[in-house]
Amino acid sequence: MVAVAVERRAPGQPGEKPIPGLAALAVVPNAAASRLHGFLQAKVQPGSQVISHGWPGYPGLEPQGFPHTATPLPGDPEAAHRLFPWLYIARSHRKRFLLGTPHKVESQHLQRYLAEFNYRLNRRTMETNRFHRLVRACLTTDTIIYKELIAVPDQA
Repeated sequence: MVAVAVERRAPGQPGEKPIPGLAALAVVPNAAASRLHGFLQAKVQPGSQVISHGWPGYPGLEPQGFPHTATPLPGDPEAAHRLFPWLYIARSHRKRFLLGTPHKVESQHLQRYLAEFNYRLNRRTMETNRFHRLVRACLTTDTIIYKELIAVPDQA
């Protein structure tokens, strides 16, 4: 199971999708409240407004510093796409990404592939300085060995 959060920077023009900001994706063992709350605490700035579709795992966010608005969407599958367009766009792009070069992703490697996808997604508009960022990343990042590469990352 993959939890997804997408920042909404601006409402967008009338009839258009809202302007997205950064996205966060992480593997979670299940959709229980403790897992979803842990994901939000790890990936979302405290005080941010959380808007959800009313899943039972979201109540109780206010005491943790996340004002929460739930909009139940019973019986209308298209309503979720209208209310959370970038969430579904990020999810569909993630699926296409995982069907690309990786083809088949084993569960032990999923979080690392999500991290790569998330990195690319959040930097999709930074075309002008991509080369300089890549060189800086190569020069400042430690090399890892295969044993470290296949190690199971901590689940937030």
